[in-house]
Amino acid sequence: MAIDMAFAPENLSFDTQQTHHSGGSRLLGSVFVLIFISLLVWGGVTLSNPDTLPIKQVRIEGDFTNLSPVDLKSLVTDKVRGGFFSLDVDAVRLALLDEPWVREVTVKRIWPDALRVIVIEQTPVARWNDSGLLNSLGEYFAPEIHTIPLELPILSGPTGSEHNLLDRYNAMQIRTKSIGLDLGSLTLDERRAWSFQFNNGIKVILGRRDFDERFNRVCTLIPATISDRIEQIESIDMRYTNGFSIKWKK
Repeated sequence: MAIDMAFAPENLSFDTQQTHHSGGSRLLGSVFVLIFISLLVWGGVTLSNPDTLPIKQVRIEGDFTNLSPVDLKSLVTDKVRGGFFSLDVDAVRLALLDEPWVREVTVKRIWPDALRVIVIEQTPVARWNDSGLLNSLGEYFAPEIHTIPLELPILSGPTGSEHNLLDRYNAMQIRTKSIGLDLGSLTLDERRAWSFQFNNGIKVILGRRDFDERFNRVCTLIPATISDRIEQIESIDMRYTNGFSIKWKK
């Protein structure tokens, strides 16, 4: 069976119109895409321009003992290159972190032309090997020698032993304070031998073995037997199985 189909002229014309309309929509859509891309490019170029919304105010916040707000502001100002959007805040932050007394830094943009810089200063708890300092977390930092507080205890040991020595010092200090003495220094030498010194100048040698047992004997010995002559002692050697030796001042 054959089926003949007739097409009315208006139908043919309709198809032609649809094809023409679709092409126009695509052209219009392409124009909008090009305009959108152009705006994005223009916006990117404009915002990256250092002259767009330049930074006019820098505010530095923090509690400072060893840091100078004037010096910090100078460091920040030297790194403020660009406008509000183009400024490299990481460069500002890293410049401040290069200062040994700076522990943490937060840099925030404040609309439309300001920078807020929050600086947390290092808090030293001990000197380390006469060349630097440790904070409360046992982290080493090395400021200029003349800024190191001399009243802090001295911890000495191989690189990498900072946390261990600080933890031991803190535990020992609690015990020695109970017998009326303060620790002035704690040392772990290259042979892994321990020694420490009280603030009154008495040096105590513990050696490489039985640290806890020997230290406990010191804390028992002093108040029980030699407290009345403690000012005459130069050093105490605990490297004996069942005893100790005392070196008296001349």
